Amino acid sequence: MRIIDRYIFREVLSHALLGLGIFTFVIFVPQLVQIMNVVARHSGDARQIALLFLSAFPRVLTFSVPIGVLVGVLIGLGRMSADSELIAMNAAGMGLKRILIPVGALALLATAITLCMTVWLGPVSIRTLRALEERLRSTQVSFEVQPRIFNEQFPHLVLYVQDISAAAMNWHGVFLAESDGGDVSRLTLAENAIVVADRDQGKLQLYLHSGSVHESQTQGPEHYGLSVYGERDLALAVGGGSEAQAPGLIDSERPLRQLLAESGPKARESRVEFHRRFAFPVACLVFALVALPVGSRPRRGGRAAGFVLAVSLVCGYYIVFVFCASLARDGSMPTWLGIWTANILMAAAGIALLPSVERLGGETWLSEALTGLMHWWRQPQPQPKPQQKHEPTIRRADFAAVFESAPHRRYVGRFPQVLDYYLLRNFLFYFVLLLVGFILLFEIFTFFDLLDDLGRHRATWMQVANYFRYLSYYLLYQLAPLACLVSILITLGVMTKNNELVAIKAAGISLYRVALPLLLAGAIMAAGLVAFDQSYLPYANRRAEELHSIIKGLPPSTYLEPQHRWIFGDNSKIYNYQLFDPDRVLFGGLSVFELDPQNFSLRRRVYAARASWAPQQRAWILESGWIRDFQGATITRYAEFQVMELPELDEPPGYFTRELRQSSEMDWWELRGYIARLRRSGFDVARFSVQLHKKLAYPLIAPIVIMLAIPFSILVGSRGAVGGLAVGVGLAVVYWAAAALFEALGAVGQLPPVLSAWSPDLIFLFCGLYFFLKMPT
Repeated sequence: MRIIDRYIFREVLSHALLGLGIFTFVIFVPQLVQIMNVVARHSGDARQIALLFLSAFPRVLTFSVPIGVLVGVLIGLGRMSADSELIAMNAAGMGLKRILIPVGALALLATAITLCMTVWLGPVSIRTLRALEERLRSTQVSFEVQPRIFNEQFPHLVLYVQDISAAAMNWHGVFLAESDGGDVSRLTLAENAIVVADRDQGKLQLYLHSGSVHESQTQGPEHYGLSVYGERDLALAVGGGSEAQAPGLIDSERPLRQLLAESGPKARESRVEFHRRFAFPVACLVFALVALPVGSRPRRGGRAAGFVLAVSLVCGYYIVFVFCASLARDGSMPTWLGIWTANILMAAAGIALLPSVERLGGETWLSEALTGLMHWWRQPQPQPKPQQKHEPTIRRADFAAVFESAPHRRYVGRFPQVLDYYLLRNFLFYFVLLLVGFILLFEIFTFFDLLDDLGRHRATWMQVANYFRYLSYYLLYQLAPLACLVSILITLGVMTKNNELVAIKAAGISLYRVALPLLLAGAIMAAGLVAFDQSYLPYANRRAEELHSIIKGLPPSTYLEPQHRWIFGDNSKIYNYQLFDPDRVLFGGLSVFELDPQNFSLRRRVYAARASWAPQQRAWILESGWIRDFQGATITRYAEFQVMELPELDEPPGYFTRELRQSSEMDWWELRGYIARLRRSGFDVARFSVQLHKKLAYPLIAPIVIMLAIPFSILVGSRGAVGGLAVGVGLAVVYWAAAALFEALGAVGQLPPVLSAWSPDLIFLFCGLYFFLKMPT
């Protein structure tokens, strides 16, 4: 390469690396939270954590490398065009098509890297990540077992734990039911248990203390076995046996030769995956071909306009790709055409625009449309024309007299001013643009992550569309502070680079006054996020989880408990039933276990083939069953009955149809009441308490990051929008990593819930106040 070629290559490469880092982080956030949970729980050594971290990158880089090429070429050539360097090259007799050499070299390098990811490293990393998760499953399963929830993840077992210590190694109040075709055949209870994970055999070893074992036969209720023990060892297998642990490779894990050799009913899915592995690397070349003529055109907006254009092109490309890929999977289009349509359209647009590179002063249809849109957005609102045809003459002496007569009415102090509208308009423009771009990138990445499940379980496209619709509400809530941070950095960074802030300070306006509308916007945004979390977001999260279970082929998540055959009642009672009809208020195959809250031993066991609710007596009428009372290792009473009424079974039918929701599916007041009920029962509520505080702490980060972003935007002002974007993503990395780590520490009890939820906000608040007050105004 010549010197000029190396110069262009370095210019484009630097911005490409910046775009690569930005979009890699945006897509990598969910994996980052998972890794922080592993670190906080100490469930893996340093090598496993590093391997888990590295295994998540190839799939992310498959998407972010082509985007990085597009960003690098658009912003790099846009910067050279804005500084008239391309005009100088053209004046020196150098054809602008020569730019194809360094840009093509970068595109070929990115293509080779992406091809390596999709063909080799991607499948290997997915297999490695899957094997690593299987190895960590036995160590993390004790953490995954939640107290006061009936866990059915163990084969043929139902586990209930009354309370779990912070380290998840000590369980208090263990109820283990072994199900054999319906009725409980063996029941194991223990006052305490020590949990040890066996990594080699993939089991969870329980060392039970002070408990009992109850054995019964379905056909002969008079036969009953009872034994009491002081210590007992019990091994629980993790997963569903060999079939569940080795379900076979999915399409994203299979090598190319296996995809080509597939000839069964999954042949179309295999062909889609095969073409996808080559379509994404070619996207690097296609993006470079489109970005070269578009980026080399003179335009306003500098690097900010380049980034805006890059996000728009990326979103358009992947929307077309997802739509055509869905048609290919359904058989509505040939497989190769469905996967390659986005590349073909983008390449055709690049080839059509390529001759315009030599016409440096001309405008392309795309640049004209973009310039018109930016001009429409930035143009001031039309003012109504005055009724008079001539303007009144105001003498200078009259103007001065006005200020002398009202010395306290300063123009600078009024709010809002034209300057405030200008700041808010630019801020909202970048905020909406970035938020929509980030949400689309997340959803596109999630779609490709679910491609294999869509092919196996055949969820309808209406269900898929509704899932992404509800997921977008969750992403809006999670990504709004990030978009707010980056928008402030870009807005003020561009103003600093254009010396607009210098002119504002020269007019006697303090930067604190400039920050006022932005801080108010952050406060309004925080209030909006809190209101959103208290109104519609819990319902959207519940619907998204239910649809996600359908797409993954799991049993649909039911939030009404009649289908939940195990439920903990009042006064230490556990109900198990085969059938509950809420319309007729009827139980079928009802078992009731009354426990001693002191040592978690069984005091009474009741079985009824049928139970109905009597509204007059406000009691359950039991039919065709038996009752046993226990005291230690002795059965003190056994009686069969045809009809019986037990007054202690006083839970009304509504108790069995109440709604079950996770913390993300409850608003602040509901979660607070739930925590209060658990705390009155003496249960550990650390995990829920952290989530309760985060419902207020997370939205309040929006004005805090604005306060921190204002001084940082001035420091990186010479870099403009790109510098602001880089700093914003860097700050976001620090915040999200710290927030995930503190949350995980609070969930396992290593930090108080208040400190766990509010520490990231307090750290950023103190840093923001320091830099904000040290800012030269």
